[in-house]
Amino acid sequence: MKEVGYSTISIVLETWDAARFSSESFEADFGMVALERLFELQPRAKIVFGYNEGEEQGLKSARIHARAFAGLFDSVFQMLGPDIEFIEEILKQVGRKHKSMGVNPAFFPFMGQALLYAMTKFLKKELSEEQKEAWEEVYDSISNEIVKNILS
Repeated sequence: MKEVGYSTISIVLETWDAARFSSESFEADFGMVALERLFELQPRAKIVFGYNEGEEQGLKSARIHARAFAGLFDSVFQMLGPDIEFIEEILKQVGRKHKSMGVNPAFFPFMGQALLYAMTKFLKKELSEEQKEAWEEVYDSISNEIVKNILS
């Protein structure tokens, strides 16, 4: 996993915590906002969630994944720093799971855009350029590790 600098991590953690404490049901709410945006940006991603089997099935799957999406970031952010090998192992497992689900690696840039969109919704303001760049760097590092394991 690409190493990310301390100041970049600090910016991401600060904005994550601000967003996280803006909602009592943050994981579910944040994840759904991000997924809904992903589906707007890349409608083909809905297939991974079973929307081709019906709206109800897709929504059920999306709600489960929404919590897992936010939970993954929470877990990774708590371990940033000296425990990089452990984070890499978690992301390896996430990559394998995504591979078994048939996730297209091309969806990851769209998910990054959806993540930034959700952050602005929960912060109730646009990210500064510095914050946006920090988020992009951290997301790219995390997603590249996951994609590497989807492609292996």
